[in-house]
Amino acid sequence: MPLKMPGRNEPCWCHSGLKYKKCHLNRVEQPRGNPWEVVEINKKAFQKKSCFAEGGDFGACEGKIINAHTVSRGPNLTKIARNGQVIQYKGNVTVFEKTGGRLKPDLIGIGQASAFNGYCAKHDRELFSCIENEPFTGRVDQLLAVAFRTLSRELHGKDASGNMRDMLRDSDKGRTFEEQLAIQHWLKTMDVGIKASQRELRATFSTLKQALAGKQPEVLRSLVLKCDAALPFMAAGAWSAFTDLNGNDIQDGNSTEQLEQLFISTFAGDPTSYICVSWLDKPGAPGKIIADQLASIAPDRQVEVFLQFVVKHVENVFFNPDWFEALAPGQRKTLDRLAASGLDSFGSVPQAALRADVTFGMPAVSRSTFVGCKSKLSG
Repeated sequence: MPLKMPGRNEPCWCHSGLKYKKCHLNRVEQPRGNPWEVVEINKKAFQKKSCFAEGGDFGACEGKIINAHTVSRGPNLTKIARNGQVIQYKGNVTVFEKTGGRLKPDLIGIGQASAFNGYCAKHDRELFSCIENEPFTGRVDQLLAVAFRTLSRELHGKDASGNMRDMLRDSDKGRTFEEQLAIQHWLKTMDVGIKASQRELRATFSTLKQALAGKQPEVLRSLVLKCDAALPFMAAGAWSAFTDLNGNDIQDGNSTEQLEQLFISTFAGDPTSYICVSWLDKPGAPGKIIADQLASIAPDRQVEVFLQFVVKHVENVFFNPDWFEALAPGQRKTLDRLAASGLDSFGSVPQAALRADVTFGMPAVSRSTFVGCKSKLSG
């Protein structure tokens, strides 16, 4: 049955809340906008300042909202930087117009890398001193602190993306009515997904926040891999993992059950380095499945697999410029493909397969330890 058009002064059929005459009336005749402008608009929304530890058990905020880093600048980013810069896959309007929507590896200053306006000076100093001012050793309090900060940034980004539908509502200008219907349906689907993701992240955030305030890090379980050599990359990320290292389903996004998140982070020591995979202590947790898979890989292959896995799923991955620029064409092509796999406006699960035949000269793991779990591995 064809859609009946509303009257000029009636609510628009797209459910924008505007009158039809101020929304989709004559939309087909309006000039098309730049589809990549929304990227810049969303980037501005990401600059919103707020403290995720405000009030409650952590007390009142003090000082300005600062640029918090999910990948610590001093202890970690400086170790892989060249002249104060690292390489990250990123994109903006200019880049997307030139590449057709593909991410481009580019230099970024360590002051901006992984930064978000998520904490006041007081809470940033008090909550994360154990990872900013102390050597990382894989202590449970350090693992909880980095998981909480990483999830805060992810939630900060989801809140910014919550405005995406309003930003994109006009993206169907100059399109046929059939195209307008398809775009508005897509926007509605995306909006539902973003709101569901926000609910999931807030539930996990509340659990971690209570644990951090009550000094109860046992809610978290982790796999810590220690390398006796430096890593050429640093990363931090949190997401609802739907597939394992092999691309097999481990969590149903359509389920009514609470989705569980996976937390990953890396730390640079001297000369050691660490890779951490963490999850909430719940039966059948996707993070535990992935950690078990990673732990079962030969020590000289674990970091190779982890690198490809995080490039596939995580935005906050930063590379040593000298290392990245020395990559062979096949290595670059693999990383480019994995990074592009996660760039999907529909929020689809990245499908690019990890390549066992491509290696990157990563250091071997000298010790694997399950923290907070009954089983322990050591090299």
